Amino acid sequence: MRPTPAHPYLDPRGADGAPVPVLALAHRGFSHGRENLENSLAAFAAAVDLGFRYVETDAHGTADGVAVALHDASLDRTTDATGRVADLPWSVVRHARIGGTEPVPRLDEVLGTWPDLRVNVDVKEDSGVEPTAAAIERTNAHDRVCVT
Repeated sequence: MRPTPAHPYLDPRGADGAPVPVLALAHRGFSHGRENLENSLAAFAAAVDLGFRYVETDAHGTADGVAVALHDASLDRTTDATGRVADLPWSVVRHARIGGTEPVPRLDEVLGTWPDLRVNVDVKEDSGVEPTAAAIERTNAHDRVCVT
């Protein structure tokens, strides 16, 4: 009996192709020293710059079906705006600033900006399921995304 190959998401090799004993995952990107910039493109860029091949993000869907990378159901804690993401259209959410400086990224931006990055996506509410699937389809990220 042949062993079942691992899913491409769980690639146990480093960037140089050598095996790695641990797959390190940057939770909500890497925002150490950048107060309250979790789940921002800047936090994901920092993780990539540090050599992370895996990141974790959260996803919510806006009222008009756009998947955004944001942990909380509302904009209140991490941005300079207020309101539940599921109740707001993207035209409103896109003006919110994480930590007062960074825009809330669309999930397809995260997936499209780093085409080799593996992303664990934690879909937080039902409103994010279809928009997340659509973002994965648009970016052809099937083999490098784990949806939870």
